[in-house]
Amino acid sequence: MVLYLIRHGETDWNNLGLLQGRSDISLNENGKKEALKLQAYFKDKKIDVCFSSPLNRAYETAKIIFPKTEIITDDLLIERYLGDFEGKSHKEYHFYDFWDYKANNTAGNVEGVRELFKRSQTFLNKLKTSYNDKVVVIVSHGAFLKALHFSIVGYNENTDFGSFSLNNCEFKKYVL
Repeated sequence: MVLYLIRHGETDWNNLGLLQGRSDISLNENGKKEALKLQAYFKDKKIDVCFSSPLNRAYETAKIIFPKTEIITDDLLIERYLGDFEGKSHKEYHFYDFWDYKANNTAGNVEGVRELFKRSQTFLNKLKTSYNDKVVVIVSHGAFLKALHFSIVGYNENTDFGSFSLNNCEFKKYVL
């Protein structure tokens, strides 16, 4: 399987440094332009299937990049729930407190990192079962894609999850 992970384009909340989580924020004009640039990159690439989070910012990104492709939404691809931190500044959310696998912190109703990894592994297993010989694209969100990346490359309770991230409309390719 060839797998592309794509993070959604920019939103106004990205610009303001606000945590989005599952808040359903749409792309801003720059986010649409970012997606159009990726559309040019993927124009001649063979894609068998494209999955997207159902949240607007990811689905809009997928529709712009792949205008002639059916986009399959899957709730497993939704962003990590950030509970009481949604809509608040990144400064209020202490990254390592919530990405500590051993602690599995759920303060403020944040989805625990172990649950996030369980979702990512469930989706990856689904892909391996049904799309093992295909070229697959996933358009989703920063935290979910981080978990999916580490589900692909491996991790343990001491992994530095801060070592991987994707910027808006950035992608990573894997051959599994």
